[in-house]
Amino acid sequence: MKRLKSLGLGILALGVVLAVAGYGAYRYENRTPAQLAAPNYFDYYKQQDTVPEGRTGIFISHLVMPEDYRQEDYRILALKPRQYVPWPFRLLFDKDRGVLLLDPQRPYEFAAFTPTRLVDANGSEADGDGVAYMDKYRAGAIRWVEPNPGIYMDHGYFLLDAHPGGMPTVAAKLATKALTYYHGIGIKGHKIPHEAGTRAIVEGAMDRIQARHGPLPWRWVTADNFTLARAAMHSLLDEGVDTLILAAPAPIYSHHEEFNGSIRHAMEYIHEWQAEHGGKAIKVIIQPQIGDFPVLRQAWVQMLRDRLDTLPRTAAVKLVVSTHGMAWDKAPLEAWIELAPGYRDGTLADLEATLASYGFARSEAVLAQDHFADPINDPQGRHLSTNKAFRDGIRDRYDYVINLPIEFFAENTDTLFSHAMFNFEDIPGYDRYEQVDYPDWTLPYTREYVVDGTHLIYNGVPVGRYNEPIIEAFTAALDAVLDGTANTSAQARTAASD
Repeated sequence: MKRLKSLGLGILALGVVLAVAGYGAYRYENRTPAQLAAPNYFDYYKQQDTVPEGRTGIFISHLVMPEDYRQEDYRILALKPRQYVPWPFRLLFDKDRGVLLLDPQRPYEFAAFTPTRLVDANGSEADGDGVAYMDKYRAGAIRWVEPNPGIYMDHGYFLLDAHPGGMPTVAAKLATKALTYYHGIGIKGHKIPHEAGTRAIVEGAMDRIQARHGPLPWRWVTADNFTLARAAMHSLLDEGVDTLILAAPAPIYSHHEEFNGSIRHAMEYIHEWQAEHGGKAIKVIIQPQIGDFPVLRQAWVQMLRDRLDTLPRTAAVKLVVSTHGMAWDKAPLEAWIELAPGYRDGTLADLEATLASYGFARSEAVLAQDHFADPINDPQGRHLSTNKAFRDGIRDRYDYVINLPIEFFAENTDTLFSHAMFNFEDIPGYDRYEQVDYPDWTLPYTREYVVDGTHLIYNGVPVGRYNEPIIEAFTAALDAVLDGTANTSAQARTAASD
């Protein structure tokens, strides 16, 4: 009995030691938030010397959704959230659990169903052995995987787990969804407008920059295709650049997209090139975010005016100004939180003033976010979702509720699909499988649903004739660096926002 008691106490003591050690390891491995990971390019941005020296080149790199399906873009995009997953769960994040499959006619389903076709991320309907996935499904080799309960409005998928799929399952999920839904049944023509819309802004700004400063070497590339981005950087530096401006037509910089994304990767490519070229010195300057330039807000003011001009002055009108959103409580050190107020609040104020100038019978403007203001990411309801703002407008009997998503400059997979799903969740008339028909990308794509007499309007993004203020703001941001006035300009803009 004594031996059993001693053994039991020993096991208990060992369990306590292991628990303490495990907790210690957990705390140690997760001691540095993703936003403070070294090198911290947000600190670099705030402290940098912004005066160019020698020959200057411009590297424009940011998230660009490809016009045609390109698997690498979606694979890399899917793996970006890994930085927020705590150890040891991070070790499982990019696990390859098998071949992920979707039915191309029903790619976004929440409950198990019997598919009629199954395809993988390459668009193939057969496994590597030549046997059709549907035959393996009928044989019981393929199973349905339920949506992840930790992801709001997640969809399920089919899985062949007899062998690896060749990429992390989380990456295969987004890539296969992009193939079958975003570039598949989701949009007529199977092309996403974001690349073309962004090109118009970039080329418009660079035409002006070169007219003012001469033929500077420059490249424009998506940050979420490492193969393309690395090659673009190396070819640019091969032209004999001494100072490199890292640029993006982004209204508000964030750790997620810029400081731990496009900028971090660009710096890695620079260091690679330097190692291959005798450590040649390259001065790097990060361009100011274009939201710091008030002219940018006019894109939204012009769009709003054109919409309000069509409404009767007797109407009750509510304006929902929305940002992309993030799970802010889980990322309190995000650079976006510090950098957003000037553009976000300034734009809201300009739009409020515009709305008030029309003298409608009743009006109000609210700030919302399209994503992450949901029961999973925001259980306390601290942030207003665009969906709730719509529903509040219906409850309060507004005639029109107009949404302007001020962080987007061209339609993309968020605006057309996922954010539309969140924003119009349970709104009568919205169908996630209704094919987007958007033939002219120079005109804003809009949606409108009427619920109990309230018109819910997604007013689109500033493309075509509305993108002039964006081009002007991007040009001004680059000019500030090339003229050597970026530091002074930043101080002036900060003082103005205060």
